[in-house]
Amino acid sequence: MTEAIIQAIDKLPIFSDLTRRDVDVLANLFHPKSWDKGETLFAEGEPCQALYFVMSGEVKIFKKDKNRQYKEIATVGDRSVLGEMGFIERSLRSATAIADRDSLGIGLNHSDFERLCEDEPAVAIKLLKKLNRLLALRLRKTTVEYANILHEADN
Repeated sequence: MTEAIIQAIDKLPIFSDLTRRDVDVLANLFHPKSWDKGETLFAEGEPCQALYFVMSGEVKIFKKDKNRQYKEIATVGDRSVLGEMGFIERSLRSATAIADRDSLGIGLNHSDFERLCEDEPAVAIKLLKKLNRLLALRLRKTTVEYANILHEADN
């Protein structure tokens, strides 16, 4: 099983510069996941217990609006990261993720991450740096989109 997870980690751009040892350490902590079409990966408001990487398939992200109706806000596919905000913050899920097709992935439970921090702090720091970079890139993109909306509203 670990060999399949090593191959999955090797395919993820976020981990492209990890050493073989780093990948081996992570492979022992990640768990294979599969989601059937229509299956909920996680729901808005529930505690974040894990971080997921979608290796194949497609997942739709939904957010409740002011009327408590679900609105689709994104679709993610191969090699996407899900749940990184709640994972880092150790907070509640900010959105709901539902498989739009049968999908495969790998997950890292928070309890395994805590063990990683204790046993292999250098690898844990590398993982956190990569997740923080991903969050910064997403925030930058959102800021640009928001600025464009404001600019269009002014015209």
